[in-house]
Amino acid sequence: MVSKPSVTATVYTARRQAFVGRGAAATKPLMSSGPPKAMTAFDNLGRPENLPDEIAQQLRTRILNESLAPGQRLPTEQELGAQFGVSRNVVREAIARLKLTGLVETRHGVGTFVCADLAMRPFEVSHDDLMDLAQLIHVHQLRVEIESGAAALAATHRTKAQLDTLQQTLKRVELASADWQVAAHTAVDFHLAVAHAANNPYFVRIMGHLSHVIHNAVRTFRFRNTGTPRIDEIGNEHVLIVDAIARQDSAAARHAMRTHLDNAMARYRKLLGDL
Repeated sequence: MVSKPSVTATVYTARRQAFVGRGAAATKPLMSSGPPKAMTAFDNLGRPENLPDEIAQQLRTRILNESLAPGQRLPTEQELGAQFGVSRNVVREAIARLKLTGLVETRHGVGTFVCADLAMRPFEVSHDDLMDLAQLIHVHQLRVEIESGAAALAATHRTKAQLDTLQQTLKRVELASADWQVAAHTAVDFHLAVAHAANNPYFVRIMGHLSHVIHNAVRTFRFRNTGTPRIDEIGNEHVLIVDAIARQDSAAARHAMRTHLDNAMARYRKLLGDL
């Protein structure tokens, strides 16, 4: 029998501790040669086993909210190391992560700068985004608009074969309802099947990108609620979506998917509040 992981291993939370100074160096203000910005101390590094990732995330957050503006030079490795209380090697690894995602660029002999054309970066939803409840809500709003539109298109564009696939996927979700891990995977398959039935490759691509978001949310919810009436409620919502697509009722399919996702977010927020 496979044991369930701890809830803390599956639930994303927005709780972050205030920065605790690490000696006199930790109290220095963030320095930059770019336009002056009102800067606050960095958050406490709460995951010492993964310092480069956490430092990269804190810098990423400041870049995206423009506390570090496009074109602005980052503090030197030495300055960042003093701010975080870590070695220059750790800072260097964090900067490398930001380079890979197109957030910063290094100019030889000059320093590291925030990329000036951030709006042209490839679309992404990172796992770190999901650690912040406000960001999670934003991702949910995106899902609602994308998936309700996909359901509406599926109602008018789906083929008989795609409808058969969707109905078979729904049956697999129902059969797996007692196994929270399998049910999480089949639920994601269900949402991807709706996207495929829209017959628009861009829906499929963006849903493929968001699939990890869907899986993490569904996995957490199934872990906490398998065997409760809430699972039956979800099953009924899935049936309404498929029925609307089957009878080619675009408006009903859009409404059923929107209702399903709004209910899902309400359940998820309640779950976080119950922990």
